[in-house]
Amino acid sequence: MQLDLLLVRESGMDAMKITGSYAGAIGIPQFLPSSYRRFAVDFDGDGKRDLMGTPADAIGSVANYYKSHGWRTGELVAVPAEADGSIADTLVEIGVKPRLKIAELKRMGVTPTAPVEEGAEASLFAVETETGLRYWLGLNNFYVITRYNRSINYALAVHELARELRALVRPEG
Repeated sequence: MQLDLLLVRESGMDAMKITGSYAGAIGIPQFLPSSYRRFAVDFDGDGKRDLMGTPADAIGSVANYYKSHGWRTGELVAVPAEADGSIADTLVEIGVKPRLKIAELKRMGVTPTAPVEEGAEASLFAVETETGLRYWLGLNNFYVITRYNRSINYALAVHELARELRALVRPEG
């Protein structure tokens, strides 16, 4: 509650008009008050950080959150992979934080199906699809997305949506 009151005082918001989830998340990006205070930005330049009514501020604030949690501009997020079931289960259980270099994962029987640097650190994760279990290698930027929302399905959906939007804006690559 104290953080909510600090946010109201610092932002000049009307406490009676703030709505959020049952857990206290506020606005378009569903930031908790502590994240709102720490990561919200005035992306549209109107002099206020408005995550409830200004999509530009919300998008800029999520980008600020990602940057603050280690996002590396221009780096890969995730690449599809093939993996032997015997080692795959063990590697998936390690978690989503990148801990092993691509070269190590290859030696263990994991094969990236898209180009990726041998020295990059990654984690192996699995998602259930219409055609069965599919493996992916999550790199640093994938892990950053999971810091915002821990769901692997959410993070992969964000990655795939971003990839599709990028293709629309820059069709050549």
